[in-house]
Amino acid sequence: MVSKAKTKPVHGDSLLLVTVAALLSLGLLMLYSATFYVGVDFWHQQLKWVALGLLVMAVTAYFPYTILQKLAVPIILGTIALLVVVLLFGNTILGAQRSFEILGISIQPGVLARLAAVIYIAAWLATKGEQLHQMRYGLLPFAVILGVLCGLVALQPDLSIAMLLAATGMLMFFFAGGDPIQIFLSLLIGGGVFGMLAWQLTHARERLIDYMAALKDPSQLSYHALRSVMAIGEGGVGGLGIGSGRLKTGYLPVPHTDSIFAVIGEEAGLLGALLVLGLFVYFAYRGYRIALETSDPFGALLAFGVTTMIILGALLNVMVMTGLVPFTGTALPFFSYGGSEMLVTLAGVGLLVGVSRGRPKGDWNAILDRGWRNWRARLSRGVRRTGFAGH
Repeated sequence: MVSKAKTKPVHGDSLLLVTVAALLSLGLLMLYSATFYVGVDFWHQQLKWVALGLLVMAVTAYFPYTILQKLAVPIILGTIALLVVVLLFGNTILGAQRSFEILGISIQPGVLARLAAVIYIAAWLATKGEQLHQMRYGLLPFAVILGVLCGLVALQPDLSIAMLLAATGMLMFFFAGGDPIQIFLSLLIGGGVFGMLAWQLTHARERLIDYMAALKDPSQLSYHALRSVMAIGEGGVGGLGIGSGRLKTGYLPVPHTDSIFAVIGEEAGLLGALLVLGLFVYFAYRGYRIALETSDPFGALLAFGVTTMIILGALLNVMVMTGLVPFTGTALPFFSYGGSEMLVTLAGVGLLVGVSRGRPKGDWNAILDRGWRNWRARLSRGVRRTGFAGH
């Protein structure tokens, strides 16, 4: 068996970086195709976000990721503060308060909360060891942590992000060695609460009704979902050709954000869609391999959480565009237009690369402890790995 010291790349997982480069390249190509008929402003802005995102990725890749375990509490407290601010002072668009502006830059705390939650949950789970199986030390405090975050996001309301937050958190709990029975009960209770909340919101209730009607008669799909399925069907096997799609020009809602996978299906066909899905599958493989090969418990949980965060976002978008789940607005990572989503995604990729490089050398914990002594009780230095994260 080859030693881990020999398998740890100095500059991180090169195949992961190649996969990300391919996803970004295809994303920029399809975004240009989806928006060129209304001008190139969207594409030029996205180029800026990608450039900034790559810079953020480089920083997070070479930043000693172990420091984040010490900073997890202030990170999550700052995120909660931003979520409260957006509820109080956020811009209301289509009945939802999901963003606010600072110096002319629009910030979406709900999107930022996904990465912040991954960091905090990884730090919290890494300290629990065998206590994770005890309800009062494991599931109950974990449910409170996750419930506060999901609740604040759901109040915007943004049920899709809240659902992705909850799903990512529960999968991390399972990876860390959480009791499957506790997880199953949590899914039942959480799913029931989420369903009741969705039923109370008019737009969410209408989407659920449309979806249930479409199960009996596919023609009853909601307008957005129906147009998306039509666009994908128009593409056939080989597609109409990049730039030749018709439904994006006024028939397919928001082709540059939520519906960009439908544009891919129409213009690149089944083969193009499978190429994109294949890249996401390979991204998942590289990310989860990093998590399983990492000896540091926090690093393993961080890699697992980041990979899950990105893959669940992609999976939800594709399932919505193909009518497999009730319609909900969610971005396709690396493809959809938007600064917050791109920055968070590439920051997460940088953390993955950092974990793949191995635990940084040097007494970083001692350096940071001098400034963060008050947080020691929350983020213990004594760690014992359990469950999948312990292999």
